Amino acid sequence: MQENQAPSLEEWVDSDQNLNEKTTELFESNLPVEEQAREALTYLIENYNLPEMPLDLEERDEVESTEYPPISIFEQIAQLKFANPENNDPRYLVLTSAYLIKHGLSIDFSEQLQAFLGKSELLGFGYRGEDILEAELIPVKKGESWYELGCTFFTKEVI
Repeated sequence: MQENQAPSLEEWVDSDQNLNEKTTELFESNLPVEEQAREALTYLIENYNLPEMPLDLEERDEVESTEYPPISIFEQIAQLKFANPENNDPRYLVLTSAYLIKHGLSIDFSEQLQAFLGKSELLGFGYRGEDILEAELIPVKKGESWYELGCTFFTKEVI
């Protein structure tokens, strides 16, 4: 993650009484884990005005090239899953995505990206998945079609 003066994830949750109560209530409930994640997602989007999907971002094209571009929860979940495929608890993905977006942080998945690309050049990032919890990041190599890879969204932002 890039350096920033943001609180840790735990500090952020602990500092917001409503968020703390909601996550505690959900994560201690008997609801299935995926349903806990979906309820947390709805709460976070509504209470923190976070963009759920890429098309919810109006200012993406207005960002200066030196800034980290705005990102949706869908994209952030896909990036987290790409960076660490073993950590797929949907509650973790939703809460961490909201935390990263809210605090303007990004994750570094350049090592995984390089391993995926090999000697190929990166054209950009494709995203696919019918459901936000199934979001998937597909690095698109030069000469490939993001559409033919099954992606529904493409961005040329490169880390």
